[in-house]
Amino acid sequence: MLQKIRDGASGPLAYIVVGIIAVVFGVWGIGSYFTPSSDPAVATAGDTQITQSELQRAFDQRYQQLRQAMGDSFNTSVFPPGEVRRSVLQRLIDQAVVTQYASENGYRVTDADLLTYIRNNPQFQVNGSFSAERYKQLLAASGIQPSQYEARLRRALLGDQVRQVMTLGAFAVGPEVDQAFAQAHTEREVSLLRFEPAAYRQNVEISDAAVSDYYQAHKDEFMQPERVKVSYVSLDANTLDTGGEPDTAKLRQIYDAQQQAFGTPETRSAGILRVDIDDTAGPSAARETVSQLADKLTDNKSTDLSALADDTAGVTYRQVTDQARADLPSAVADTLFSMDKGAVSHPIKTDSAWYLVRMTGKQAAQRPAFDDPDVQARLKAMARADQRDEAFAEKSDTLQDLAYQAPNDLNTISETLSLQPQTSQWITADGGPGIGQYDAVRNAAFSDAVLEDGLNSKVLKLGQQREVVLRVAEHDAAAPKPLAAVADTIRKRLKTEAAADKAAKAADRALAALRSGQSIQQVADTTDNARLQRLGYVGRNGDNALDRSLRKAVFAIALEGQDRAARGSGVARTDDGMPVVITISGQRLNASQGTSENKRKAEIADQQRQYNASLEYAAFDRYLNEQAEIEIEKDSLKAPETSS
Repeated sequence: MLQKIRDGASGPLAYIVVGIIAVVFGVWGIGSYFTPSSDPAVATAGDTQITQSELQRAFDQRYQQLRQAMGDSFNTSVFPPGEVRRSVLQRLIDQAVVTQYASENGYRVTDADLLTYIRNNPQFQVNGSFSAERYKQLLAASGIQPSQYEARLRRALLGDQVRQVMTLGAFAVGPEVDQAFAQAHTEREVSLLRFEPAAYRQNVEISDAAVSDYYQAHKDEFMQPERVKVSYVSLDANTLDTGGEPDTAKLRQIYDAQQQAFGTPETRSAGILRVDIDDTAGPSAARETVSQLADKLTDNKSTDLSALADDTAGVTYRQVTDQARADLPSAVADTLFSMDKGAVSHPIKTDSAWYLVRMTGKQAAQRPAFDDPDVQARLKAMARADQRDEAFAEKSDTLQDLAYQAPNDLNTISETLSLQPQTSQWITADGGPGIGQYDAVRNAAFSDAVLEDGLNSKVLKLGQQREVVLRVAEHDAAAPKPLAAVADTIRKRLKTEAAADKAAKAADRALAALRSGQSIQQVADTTDNARLQRLGYVGRNGDNALDRSLRKAVFAIALEGQDRAARGSGVARTDDGMPVVITISGQRLNASQGTSENKRKAEIADQQRQYNASLEYAAFDRYLNEQAEIEIEKDSLKAPETSS
């Protein structure tokens, strides 16, 4: 299927969204379309099986996205791996049932549709044009065959068609647009009395008895989790001795074998006419067109190719500059690199198109000398990397054997491979410093074989070129922390709670005073630790003086009276828990915000339409899930043990 893509289709087509390959790779997992039968299914949705490797790859992709988005603030407690894995699995199930629905209800993605998406993906382009070589290289680097990628992409586009149809069918009616417009532009005149709990802390005393009572009642909150220290040996390619400086013969061998790594390859510049072979019109039509073009160029070799393409239906033109062989379809490259400057080729046929080429320039390959200092430095680095890879592969094989043959201690492995045993810091099932950061390490350390039976772990892969074998060195069962270790924490907690309670009661008293007839200024003047803040008119959006909780509370207060005579009051809490008394002394509709009412209503209608579409699609997705036969394996949300 689509062999013509892999053989070199190229040319300008419609724009598509950047990153389609990332969606396919990230959601389904690379290579999962033809997963071996030994890869167990973790879930079944209708006639689609979701395999363990498919889920793991999708989980890894999602977790990496979260880590990159959060940076240094990433915390596994905020994104528990189990919850992320559950979310990813549900997304895979959703994709499966939607794709099945699309297939059963006449949705289709033609080869032409698929070709358009692939050829217009910027990741598959070189200098703005599709490169068959880059297409194959990227997929090969990811361990996926073009046929696998194309099958998964076709399924993704089927699901997109369903979403697009539902989005186009959604609409917003006039009354809900008018209501949304009024809500968006309503403003209330707001004054606040803030009661900072910290201001009440100085008058709070917590007794030792209160601390002890709290500890006894909440021991389960102060548990020291089960933890271990592990002894381990680490085989790391980056720390292996490479055996001294590589010899000249080795460097020369690398230099000769890696010619493209040093300098630039031979290139050509050319004008290219392309005539697509249309499946409908048949190959003869394209052959006739290219023959006519060839005749015109034979009569006048200086004919403007761009103008010729403009005057001929079904013909596209592009100028390529400094293109290497790998950047061009193989048949075109073979012809172009055998031509003289200014010459025009004979018609060139590939599976998908006919070509005519005029060579406009060439650049010889440039390669620095073997003894160039920069070349020598790079060659030595490459040679050392080869030596490390060879040494690592050899020692890795030995490590595999010893891990199986000597499971009761690390001494045999340490002595045979000259690997110094190391001991970790305390590690819990949820995390730890150093080696404890790896899921594979924690899973192995708390497994029955290692923790209960006292055996070595299997060989654990920590990245591409690091392997470890570990065993438990120390083990502490879960137990309550002693009172002395947590007394200060409890005292601070009780003091914070007491101060917050005092602040809340002060806010309630202030609200009662307001509702008895006092003005907010009078209440502020007679209340300790109350800070008055007059905000004037505020809207539902864009006012930094109100956090989300306060803004929601401001517009939730029931009012007496209309417009500027509207009055209301209430108590709310800020996002961080501070009690705040809110008074409303007026309301207005402010539509003069730099955009005409009609234009703003049109924007709101579009937003409402998209919102309605999202609700409809969510309901549709739930319906498909309810109708489909979905089975989830019992242990599907457990991370598989990572071992060799």
